[in-house]
Amino acid sequence: MNTSNLPELHTTDTATSVTGLRTADDSGLVATSYPEPRLSWSLTGERPGILQHAYEIQVSTDPSFTDTASSGEVESDTVTGHPWPAQPLSSREVRYWRVRVRTDLGWTDWSDAARVETALLDDVDWAARPVHVPSDRGRTSPGPVPLLRREFHLPAEPVSARLYVTSLGVHRTTVNGRPVSDDLLEPGWTSYPNRLLYATYDVTGLLRPGTNALSAAIGDGWYRGHLTWHKNRNVYGDTTALLAQLEIGLADGTRVTVTTDGRWKGGYGDLLAADLYDGCERDLRHEPDGWQLPGFVDNDWEPVATIPLPTGLTQRAHPPVRVVQVIRPGQQTLPDGTIAVDAGENLTGWLRLRVDGPAGSTVTVRHAEVLDGDGRLLTSILRGARATDQYTLAGNTAELKPEFTFHGFRHAEIVTSPGVTIEAVEVDVVASDLRRIGEFRCSDERVNTLYDNVVRSQRGNFLAVPTDCPQRDERLGWTGDIMAFAPTACATFDSRTFLDSWLTDLRIEQRPDGAVPLVIPDVPLGELPPTELPFAGSAAGWGDAATVVPAALFDAYGERSLLGRHYATMRAWVEFTVAHLDEDGTWSGNAQLGDWLDPTAPPEHPERATTDSAYVATAFVAHSARLLADAAQDLGHVEAAERYAALHRRTAEAAWRKWGEHARTTQTGCALALQFGIAPAAKRAVVGETLAALVRANDGRIATGFLGTPFVLPALTSTGHTAEAYQLLLNTECPGWLYQVARGATTMWERWDAIRPDGTIDVEKAGTMLSFNHYAYGAVATWLYRTVAGLRPLDPGYRTLELAPRPGGTLTSAEASIATPYGTASVAWSISDDALTVEAVLPPGTTGRFSTPEGWRSTEAVERLGSGSHLLSLHRVTTS
Repeated sequence: MNTSNLPELHTTDTATSVTGLRTADDSGLVATSYPEPRLSWSLTGERPGILQHAYEIQVSTDPSFTDTASSGEVESDTVTGHPWPAQPLSSREVRYWRVRVRTDLGWTDWSDAARVETALLDDVDWAARPVHVPSDRGRTSPGPVPLLRREFHLPAEPVSARLYVTSLGVHRTTVNGRPVSDDLLEPGWTSYPNRLLYATYDVTGLLRPGTNALSAAIGDGWYRGHLTWHKNRNVYGDTTALLAQLEIGLADGTRVTVTTDGRWKGGYGDLLAADLYDGCERDLRHEPDGWQLPGFVDNDWEPVATIPLPTGLTQRAHPPVRVVQVIRPGQQTLPDGTIAVDAGENLTGWLRLRVDGPAGSTVTVRHAEVLDGDGRLLTSILRGARATDQYTLAGNTAELKPEFTFHGFRHAEIVTSPGVTIEAVEVDVVASDLRRIGEFRCSDERVNTLYDNVVRSQRGNFLAVPTDCPQRDERLGWTGDIMAFAPTACATFDSRTFLDSWLTDLRIEQRPDGAVPLVIPDVPLGELPPTELPFAGSAAGWGDAATVVPAALFDAYGERSLLGRHYATMRAWVEFTVAHLDEDGTWSGNAQLGDWLDPTAPPEHPERATTDSAYVATAFVAHSARLLADAAQDLGHVEAAERYAALHRRTAEAAWRKWGEHARTTQTGCALALQFGIAPAAKRAVVGETLAALVRANDGRIATGFLGTPFVLPALTSTGHTAEAYQLLLNTECPGWLYQVARGATTMWERWDAIRPDGTIDVEKAGTMLSFNHYAYGAVATWLYRTVAGLRPLDPGYRTLELAPRPGGTLTSAEASIATPYGTASVAWSISDDALTVEAVLPPGTTGRFSTPEGWRSTEAVERLGSGSHLLSLHRVTTS
């Protein structure tokens, strides 16, 4: 739309600015794969009560906006996910956009301009074809990592250059010997047969007139390396390959395109093997000197072969894997000469060493999460993962680090051959580089440690996909784990695009009948350790990731387009469950994983929980039906909303008729009955009291597994049993959250009793399933944000917030902040004698509602709060 016919509107709100312009692409790359990018922004201003009532977006071909398309004035009070107001972009196009908003005082000034560039949107844009080294094809075991290179000539100074690059496998790509980015393990793990991600890099500064070299090393990664405890290989293909297209604009106006094609050469170097589970083996004596630079003589390298263009090429829209932290660990030399390293925390990454030693000498690094009774690495719980990096030196000083692998560990041992000196040891912490948005602190340092452990577990397991654990021969995208953890994930790190990408693969892998595989991306699992169950189907709680994760994303970020993108997946899953209901409206016919790892379940059968698995399954049918009804309502599907709301009611009634008495015998049973609307309204109070009594009778010990844990504390506080909720939180006996803290945990454990009260580890009892970095039980952090501190969204994306602190236990203060789409919201409270002070900050464009905690009274009217800072004083209610 051209704005020339719009009346000029006088700017009247000079105190408010539009900032933080962004699209739905969070990759950090120079281009996007969205031809009609969704647009978002934030508001800044010191005055209180700022509200957006409307906006106008302009799009132009130049940053001075001499020609514009406009949205016109659009009534809206939200700042997220607005439609592109111009013609769809074509491949390689560049546009500029800006925003102004009408607030309660009038129009703001125009924002600064933001630039958007599109990547390659269609297969016809790719002149390149994947290339591979023929002698590497068909390997059935780890072997030398292929190297690929090509030289090319530029007759003039390069003024612009875009490298579009991906691989079958994982790649490290350089231009003239310099890395094109610090991204790791690109292109990550997706449903490779259907979707392969690529990245677009600005490499202008790496090129020069004359001869240049483009090169890459291609590791097996998830594409061809070991996967699952069966250590299957070649799951997706029997060869790795590089796909690269370099498009260069020269100062003389000409363009040069360099593609992967038959003119490339392939060889091998110092990487003798690289596997995600087993680690990396390098012999520095084998590295061809200067192979990444122009002028290298590659006459004895072999010609490459090409293969067809992969299906589903799409540019990555979420942040890459990177080194996100560097730690200087503690270390000591053991009596046998082994150097023992302690990173001080459980993490995902590797050791980076500086060593000196003669040619042919060796350095071996092994990793583990915990030590055994003799103070040495406990590696048996890694199962088939060797988690070992081996190096052979070429002589003199060298920096050593592995490639195309990662390890989950706190402890490591370094063994060297004679004559080797370890000059420096550092730990690189590796994860998908998501922006931290949530913080929590309180007066109890044990709870703070628990929260920090949750953060580390999310960071360590959000690596390309949301995994269950980062250390053993698994590291899979288990649906049940992220179902339990999604609301916490979305509050602690900006997980929007990361989980959106994962849900895209879930949609692709979903079965025609709506069933959802246990892991995404889907790979053959066979028997599940330690149960030896031949489990190939869907399971309640696990498949419900199809509804819970999109709902959590919408709740946290408020982007209706994202919810709409996954609505069909949500609906297909619910219809699958409906098709499996018995005549009485319950789901009891399928094998289920149930309330997995309920602390009373036999160690060798974690699916045998005290809460009936059929009840749990039926409760989740009701839960997902209600989430789907809410999504349908938000998307304007009125009839569907009514249908699925009715399904929720029917299923809840059926579950209560059949298991009402049983549900009241377990913590999980009560929690699901309350949080999923299974218990009739007239029974909520009695079920809440029953749950509280169960907690008291168990001396505050937790009695829930993966599916019950996220809901037990909210169930208690929603029925007025704050004291019992804090009793559960602050319990230090096994099983319990603070028991893990007391035993020295730095990440969340898979099993409540992973370390016994005497400090020993019962490896035999735990069988083959014992991880010390599993985030599922970290779902407790949602309750810390929303109830302990009292910061929760009432409307999607925190457009309206509820400030509802619930002091309890021995806590005397708590605070939380979350960088919402509107800006940072925070709440902090403290108790002194009989006074409760609450400080809150609401970002511009939002409003809030204060909920007074039971037992306290405010002398002020605080029901509705505008944006800005607020200080509330409450006094304890005294009873005569």
